[in-house]
Amino acid sequence: MRYAQKLICLLLLVLSASFSVGGCYLLYSDFAVQLARTNAANAAAHAQTCTLLQTEIIDLQRRGADTGDETVAALLQAQDTTAALWRGETQLCSTLTAPCDTPLQDGTMRTVRSGDTVTALYGSDLQGNLHLVSAFDLTGLYRDRDASLRRFLGLEAVVLAAGALVMAVLARQVTRPLRVLTTTSAEIAGGDYGRRTALHTGDEIEQVSRSFDKMADAVQEKIADLEADVQKREDFMGAFTHELKTPMTSIIGYADMLRSLQTDPEEQREAAAAIYHEGRRLESLSQKLLALLALGGEELEFTPVDLADLWPRLRAACPVARVQTPGGHWVVHGDADLLLDLLCNLVQNAAKAGAPDAPIAVHCRDNGAAVTLEVEDHGCGIPQAEIDRVTEPFYMVDKSRARKQGGSGLGLALCKRIAAAHGSDLVIESAPGRGTTVRVTLQKGGTV
Repeated sequence: MRYAQKLICLLLLVLSASFSVGGCYLLYSDFAVQLARTNAANAAAHAQTCTLLQTEIIDLQRRGADTGDETVAALLQAQDTTAALWRGETQLCSTLTAPCDTPLQDGTMRTVRSGDTVTALYGSDLQGNLHLVSAFDLTGLYRDRDASLRRFLGLEAVVLAAGALVMAVLARQVTRPLRVLTTTSAEIAGGDYGRRTALHTGDEIEQVSRSFDKMADAVQEKIADLEADVQKREDFMGAFTHELKTPMTSIIGYADMLRSLQTDPEEQREAAAAIYHEGRRLESLSQKLLALLALGGEELEFTPVDLADLWPRLRAACPVARVQTPGGHWVVHGDADLLLDLLCNLVQNAAKAGAPDAPIAVHCRDNGAAVTLEVEDHGCGIPQAEIDRVTEPFYMVDKSRARKQGGSGLGLALCKRIAAAHGSDLVIESAPGRGTTVRVTLQKGGTV
């Protein structure tokens, strides 16, 4: 049974019980009042009949007239009332329609039913061992009560039918938000993650709707993140496969040429140089991949690092680059080897982007509780639309130029991971033909 049907049945049950109890109480309480009034009037009439009969008998006795059974019966019949008279256990006369074989005790009343007739009997004792029983018809009073009850039941049936119709409309309106929630949840389960309930009922159901929509937002966001992660993994694997395929094709091709053909020494040197160059590319690629994987899973222990100590190591690691480093000392909280790797990758990228012997400037700026480290070049620059993607693994703006220079597309991705490990982010500012500036902000450390 649906919730709306349960709600209608429950409301009808409450309405029927309330209407029945209230109506029956009013009917029977009104009937009780009318019956009490009728009984009082009938008792008074019976008492009057007793008084008149007793008075006439006393008057006859005072005059010395006959007060025998026939005379007393005639006196009662002359009053034109429905009654019965006994002397002792002998009935003298009776005009009763209700069965009454023996006289009632003095001052008692009894209701007698005979077929559809209802009669009230009143009994009293008179002088001379006489017993009088008067009868009063109550059939009309009971018939009116039954007629009122039938009218009430008919009215109740009409009211319940109208109430059921109104309740069906109201129940459908009340349960509409539940149907919306059910339909929406089914559509979301079917893949329509953008579906929302957006109910505005002003009650608790609206609060449930808001909570449901927030949950749906969270689910949609989580699914979008998962889809993005899957896409990134697919892109990573595709790019990784391509980056492996290119040098491996060159290595296998040149090696096969050396193995199967007789070549002059110049061609052999060219083939060996190509194999060496592509092998170094694979080595660099594997090292950077290992560095990326290591940064994703290990806990780092930071210590105070004087950036001035990194400048000699930086020049030694990048001998072909013309690096300009600042004077002074800046102590930051971090890992010296990772920061050196960060600087090396930035300087190498800057060297590849600029002309030979073009200066590459390293700056340090004090920001109070932090130090901003900058690497600036005046090379070819990066288009604005590409800046957000250059930190993705294997992404290269100019793939042919990058491969000729031994690039793998992992340098900036590794730099971004190193910056994140230091609680910072890689900020890139660039414009085509005007060079590039890369910044990372590091927290200051204690004394080295």
